[in-house]
Parts: sequence; structure tokens; C-alpha cells
Amino acid sequence: MIICIGNALVDSLQTIEEEVIEQLNLNKARMTLVDKDRSNYLLENMSNPKYAAGGSAANTAYWISQLGGSVGFIGKVSDDILGNQFKESLTSSGLRDLTVFENDDNQTGLCAIFITPDGERTMNTYLGAGEYLSKKDLSDKDINEAEILYMEGYLWDKSSSKDAFLHASSVNKNSGGKNAITLSDVFCVEAHRESFIDLIKDNIDYVFCNEEELNALTLKDSVEGSFNFFEENFPKVEQLICTLGPKGAIVIKDSNQYFYEATETQVIDKTGAGDFFAAGYLYGLQKNLSIDESAQFANKSAAHVISEIGVRPEKEFT
Repeated sequence: MIICIGNALVDSLQTIEEEVIEQLNLNKARMTLVDKDRSNYLLENMSNPKYAAGGSAANTAYWISQLGGSVGFIGKVSDDILGNQFKESLTSSGLRDLTVFENDDNQTGLCAIFITPDGERTMNTYLGAGEYLSKKDLSDKDINEAEILYMEGYLWDKSSSKDAFLHASSVNKNSGGKNAITLSDVFCVEAHRESFIDLIKDNIDYVFCNEEELNALTLKDSVEGSFNFFEENFPKVEQLICTLGPKGAIVIKDSNQYFYEATETQVIDKTGAGDFFAAGYLYGLQKNLSIDESAQFANKSAAHVISEIGVRPEKEFT
């Protein structure tokens, strides 16, 4: 089984015109953490939002399940309408629901996503209950069943969730599993660069990122420079899987570079592209597929989700 750990969020998606970015003072094409008041304000400015269970690692878990993989999700929600809808969406999608309820009144996390005509998604995230995931919320028994533990970098902000990651990765390693992490966003890397480096050096087998996140981690100004830095400083990492946007993706294993062109598609909404790419690749790892086959699943998965609005595609996947 693959177990994904991350923020449990409900996504609220709205298509907008470019000028609304400035009107609402949004940080285009980035993920910005907001408080409850700002989140509610943005929701009030969504004329016809589309709601769906979301969160980066939850999206990845969802798509692994749709591909036919065995997967579970660990996160934290409130015992409110959104939280219960989130949990129901997991079980109805065939996932193993390992989420827990919080005891406080923080509200289930919500992500207001604005999609411009170029397909870029601008995310504004109120983490709510999700950011309070802690070591005590984890079941060592569940983690011991993981072949791969996939951790979402967005959760690295709070000391309690950081401790949860360190504990989970240690338990998984000791039981013979593999650990994977997604760097999630440039702001995450810039805020936690040194601790990310320490985590990757000691505990991580697979690193997922895009080129901007990788360059932020290595403090290099080119992908090639970052690859060299990575190989020199992270000898225990089995594979680095780096997406290059429309150019494709590169996988590095044993100092060998494998380049894969992106699957062509009409870009409608880039929300979830990295999450679905990771899902396709993780599915390949779970099924013991080759790097070529895993990358093919990854690229096709990313192309599939960006061809329509939202992270629960309705079109048939081929």
C-alpha cells in the first residue's frame, strides 16, 4: 500500500479573467496561506465556485486509487459538514480513509482556487484543522503496512506536523518501506530549506519537485546545476523526479538522466498537474514498472487532469 500524508482540504474553484488577479490582490500561479477572514472574503468573490475534496497529497492518493493502486490517506479534519464530505469522498473513491477528527473548533481546511484563461491556478489556502496533524494522530500499525510513504511538503510549516513526518518516515524505514516527499511549492522550500535538506539526506528515497522548487532547494540558477548539486549532496536518494512544465520531466537514478516529453493536451486548468504526475509515477513504482513506464503513466496523468476544470476528471483516462 501507498500511504499519503498531507493537508485535508476542500477545494473551491472559480474561473476568472486576468484583471481579477489584481482586483483581489492575488499572488498569481502561487499558493498563498491565508487566515479564515481572508478565505471567507475570497469565497464571497467567487460567483459560481465548484467544490471538490482536495489537498495535494489527497489528490495524489485519489488518482492512485483510480489507476488501480492500493492507497490510503492520512490527514486531519473538523467534525463539520466539509470534514465529513471530505471523508466520504475518500471512501467513495476507493481509498483507505485514515483521516482523524480534531478536538478544537478550527473548521476543515479550504483552498480558494482562481483559474485564469491561461490555465494557471492561483491558490489561497486556509489550512484549518489540517495544519494541526501531529504524531499522536498517526497509527504505527497503518504506517508499517506502507510500501511507500508519500509526504506533502506543505505540511512542514508547523512543528507538530514536522514531528509527525519525522516519526512516520522513521517508522516506515524501520519496517522496510520507502519514503517519498513532494517539495510542494517554492515558498515551502524557501521557508524550510535547511530542514528539508536534512530530511532528504537522512530519510527520503524519492523526491518529487518541479524545476523552480529544485533550484530553490539547491540555490542554483539552472536545472543542470541543481542536478549536479543533488547528486553530490543526496547520495541516499534513489530517484529524483523533476517536472519541467510543458517541456516534460527528468528522472535521475544512479547518476543517469532520463528525459520524457510531456503528453500533449489542451490546457484548461493546471490545478493538480503535479499531484497527478506524482500519482502516476508512484503507481508505477508500486507495480514495479520501469522508469519509462512509470514516467508514461505520470505524464499522461498530468495531461489528463489539466484538460478540464478541477481535480476529479470526468473524462475517461486512456
